[in-house]
Order: sequence, then C-alpha cells, then structure tokens
Amino acid sequence: MPFELKHVNVYLLRDGAHFTLIDTGLQTEESRQALNQKLAALKVPVDRINRILITHIHPDHFGLAGELRERARAELVIHRLEVALMEPRYARAEDLVHDVAEWLSKNGVPPAEAEFVKTASMAAREFVSVVEPDTLLEGAERLPIDESELEVVWTPGHSPGHCCFYWPARRVLFSGDHLLPKISPNIGLHPQSGADPLDDYLASLARIRGLEIDQVLPAHGDPFGDHRERIAVIMRHHDERKAALVNLARDGAKSGWQLAGGLFRGVMERNVFQQRLALQETLAHCQSLAVEGRLRKELRRDLVTWKAA
Repeated sequence: MPFELKHVNVYLLRDGAHFTLIDTGLQTEESRQALNQKLAALKVPVDRINRILITHIHPDHFGLAGELRERARAELVIHRLEVALMEPRYARAEDLVHDVAEWLSKNGVPPAEAEFVKTASMAAREFVSVVEPDTLLEGAERLPIDESELEVVWTPGHSPGHCCFYWPARRVLFSGDHLLPKISPNIGLHPQSGADPLDDYLASLARIRGLEIDQVLPAHGDPFGDHRERIAVIMRHHDERKAALVNLARDGAKSGWQLAGGLFRGVMERNVFQQRLALQETLAHCQSLAVEGRLRKELRRDLVTWKAA
C-alpha cells in the first residue's frame, strides 16, 4: 500500500470445493496483481471464491470488493452499519467535506488549518468502488465453513460496523484492524463514527478476551498468540492516554485541537491526514472521559471545550 502501513493481509479459507476471502486490499493495479499472483500460485481460480467477508469498509479492506464480486460472482458479506457509511464517504464525499469542515470548526481547528485538514481523506476515493453487499451482518451470526463454522463477532470502535471472524474449531481469530500485534488502531470521534467509539472499542476488546484463541491473524503485521496479554497492553495504553488528557485539561477549558497538540507532540506538524487522526483520537478519549465524569464537556453553538472535572 502507498501509505505508512505498507501492507494489508487478506485471507483465503478453503470451504469444500470453494473458498472464502476475508478482505480484499486496495483498488490499485499493484494490489490487484499481488492478489492475482497469489491465487495463481495456489492454483485457485477466482471463480472458486464464492464468498467475500469484509471486516469494515476502509479502502485497504474493501477497495477491490466490487471488482472481485463481479469476477467471482461471489456473495459479498458486511455488517449493516458499514453500508450506511459507503455512499457518503466514497460517492458523495463533497457533502462529507462540508460536514467535516463544520466539525473541525466546532473543535477549535483554526480556519487556515481546517481548509487543508477537511479534505485529508478525499484521496481515499480512488482506492475503492461503492458496491451493494449481498448479505448484511449484525453480529453473532454463524457462517458455515469447511464442515465447521465461523462466528461473526461485532467489534465496533475503529469503525461502527467492524467485524472479526472467529473459527472456534481451529481456535483462530481473523481480527481485521481490531486487534493488531504492534499498534492500536485509530479510534476516532468524527462525523461518521459512533457516539462513544473508545468505550465501544474497549467493550469489544473485552468480548474478544473471552474467546479461546491460539492464533490471531490480523490485517496488519504478523500472526500472533496470547491475545489476552495483547489486549491488556492496549487497554493500559488507552488508560495512560486518558490520564494524560485529564492533566492537560486541568488548567482551564481547551478545544479538542488544543488538547491534540499537547497529547500528540510533533504529530501536529506532520501531514494533514495525521493531524486529523490525532484530533479524532483525542476527541474519542475526551468523550470517554466525559462519560466517566472525569472531564466536563462544555457545548456552545460554535465550540466544544473540555476541562478537568
């Protein structure tokens, strides 16, 4: 991928005479060729893929979904909350930019910076095509696979309809972006997120912690074991970040943009995409703290501020 994360992992599961694909990669010629070459090496014609499971609709996971469904005539399966995000994000992105501009202003981003930050995700449109899924998930479904079952585990946080796929017979979890070996996924509060995405994410981690798993197969990075230890590390990371924000908000009310500058030192001097992610992540932590009562969220018509309770 032409991003900071250089690769996305997609997974091919044998299902009798057919195959299930989990995620697809970007809609780029390089991704397309890499996938085609791997399928050829495995001697798997595309038309033997009869089902495509999507963890969530970010371009690196969903980009080639429409094209592959057409080529394979496969069933495209995705959580219903992700479907509502597709058209505004990729087909009507100009409208979303308007909403983002208003959101940036309310969270204290100066007009000069906001003019650039509001379009930070527009380039994503070239990596994905909007396509209607065949089957919608809600979570807790059991999908037949190779004389056993995959369990759908709804794990909102990184995206409202993010799903992991658990294979109990093999004690394997296909974790998408929910659980990664080296980094925590971006958990951001923004116009297309859930209302309290960090608490959603932490509750989803707790759900995964209860599963019996020998190996986690993530969307980025290498497979790993001991999912409970990894979850504990991530939870500590978010606790530390929340404590840092409470300290930053002790000396009076601050906007999300001001708090992000203190929490992510150096990031705010980087590219606009990183600035936007930093703001989103800061606001998600602030919202969680406000729900807990550790921060006061003060709302005026034109500005949201936060201060220690």
